[in-house]
Amino acid sequence: MAIQGDVLSILYGIPLLFLNPVFYLFLLLIYLHYRKQMNLERQLFAARIQTPILQTLRSVGMGLAGGVLISVLAAGLGVVIQAQDLYLVWALALILALFRLRFLCFAYAVGSLTLLHGIALITPVASEGSGWLGELWTMVGQAKPLPLLALVAIMHLIEAMLVRWNGGRDASPLFVEGKRGRIVGSYLLHSFWLTPLFLFVQMEPGAIQGALYPGWPFFWPEATSFGLMLLPSVTGFSDMTQTTIPYKKAVQIAKQLTLYAVALLALTALSAWLYPLILLAALFAIIGHEGMFFWSQHQERQRSPFFIQSSRGVKVMAAIPGTRAEEIGILPGEIIIKVNGIPVRHKEDLYPALQANSAFCKMEVLTYSGEIKFVQCAVYAGNHHQLGIIVVPDATTSVYVDLSRSSVIQLIRQKLEKLNIGA
Repeated sequence: MAIQGDVLSILYGIPLLFLNPVFYLFLLLIYLHYRKQMNLERQLFAARIQTPILQTLRSVGMGLAGGVLISVLAAGLGVVIQAQDLYLVWALALILALFRLRFLCFAYAVGSLTLLHGIALITPVASEGSGWLGELWTMVGQAKPLPLLALVAIMHLIEAMLVRWNGGRDASPLFVEGKRGRIVGSYLLHSFWLTPLFLFVQMEPGAIQGALYPGWPFFWPEATSFGLMLLPSVTGFSDMTQTTIPYKKAVQIAKQLTLYAVALLALTALSAWLYPLILLAALFAIIGHEGMFFWSQHQERQRSPFFIQSSRGVKVMAAIPGTRAEEIGILPGEIIIKVNGIPVRHKEDLYPALQANSAFCKMEVLTYSGEIKFVQCAVYAGNHHQLGIIVVPDATTSVYVDLSRSSVIQLIRQKLEKLNIGA
């Protein structure tokens, strides 16, 4: 069938993706994002926790896998879109991002386009004599939002997989001002993945004819001729936690994204049979996505901060990569009870206890799950003075990031306006 030959030609052309300048533009933006994150860590802790190059390579590798899965699922479920609809979605996403950067997500743009499409069908405007605005409104009325909603659901389903797969590995520790004015530890979970998509698009007659299977495409059965288009895209998520470790927060986010994606896909599929339900799907795309954000914020407010001092010992905020602490498996949220047989209760106790044996170190550590583990390592000249252990803030901590005027996703984009170092 003609479609098989065209698919093969596209597969042969996949290497051309790496000649696309947009691919490298996204790659540069992702790298710069992670580099800003690293600079923030250095200002706070005088150490680098994350490695921008490694994070960028991970973004590309995981993103390519995610892009393939999105493309295969979209094709298999019968998602065919109009190229002009993508332009409308991008324009809406950029406009919405002026209000909140998280609105750059396609869920908001596609949901808004669907609602505008419904209004345009009721109040059409003749394009003749009405200028570019009338032509734009006509494009909105001609949009096919159903497959776009299905695509949003599929993208969030794979995003959930990427979040779970990543497991909070890109998270950065921060010191922030808590609810009662004291400084607490927090983790910023902020990841991007480069996910190039191959999507079926409606073409002029003479392109691919036929279907992949009887009843395909499901979400736009009126389309009769198709082509495959490469769409460079970036998938990402952002959240912050003061109440749990990054891995557990990532698992929670992945579950929420999965439920959201499945519910949206179900509503979209029902809309294929009963089209008026598409308005309900559009509202859910927007409100459900916002609901996840506010539910996460609500959970953080209802729970007690986790990265604060413990009466049982010195709680770990992070372990600097490449140090002895990382090598022996010290993890965020663990509590160091004894060092070289000496009980430690405050961060000031840690360094003297380490100096009790200048060549070797033994630690008794309470794990996040409440179990006791024993670790040990040799100590060499030039090692970090605390073996690379960053402890949670206490009453003497004066280094923190002011979040009073910044959203989570804007945090790494702003200069630190209230960073009191050594005060």
